Amino acid sequence: MIKLSIPPAVQEKLEGLTAAQRAMVFIATFIVLGGAFYFLKYKPDTQHIAGLKANIKQQENRLAELKRAAAQVEVLQKEVSESEKELAQLLTMLPDQKEIPGLLDSVSQLGAQVGLENILFQPQPEQMQEFYAVIPIRLDLLGRFHELGTFFDKISKLDRILKVENLSLARRDDSSLQVGCTIVTYRFLDKVEKAGEAKPKK
Repeated sequence: MIKLSIPPAVQEKLEGLTAAQRAMVFIATFIVLGGAFYFLKYKPDTQHIAGLKANIKQQENRLAELKRAAAQVEVLQKEVSESEKELAQLLTMLPDQKEIPGLLDSVSQLGAQVGLENILFQPQPEQMQEFYAVIPIRLDLLGRFHELGTFFDKISKLDRILKVENLSLARRDDSSLQVGCTIVTYRFLDKVEKAGEAKPKK
């Protein structure tokens, strides 16, 4: 227990005061000490604690944002991986430049195998797009209806993307059909071709 040492002169003055005056001195002393405690100790500590709480809240919010960002990164990485797999599958369905002649031979041979007569088999100029080239082939055939059906069915089952466009049919005197159509396939452009397409045309 702490004991306060009061100087004799002060003690004599206190003893000479009335009870009311002593009470007033006690209250004034309490107010002064209380004010000193509030401004010198309590208020700075309270402000420091409030600052720490605000900093903690800020860090918690930042941590929550980082966790959300990390979750989004995982989702994006998964989507990128799935897109790469899908692209690889699509690439297997698109012939490259060196495979085009073999693919055209396959289409021509399919017609002959099912009994169709090729009147015209004429590759058209490639149509360059941003990432791929469109390769149309003009095709005129003679044959029976079931032969044509078999031919188009076999075309649809090739492991390459082929599309039949501009189909026209004409019946001949011998009951055979003359068919005109355009078969379209596609190929991805290589890096050199893409670079050439990217250059501004003069």
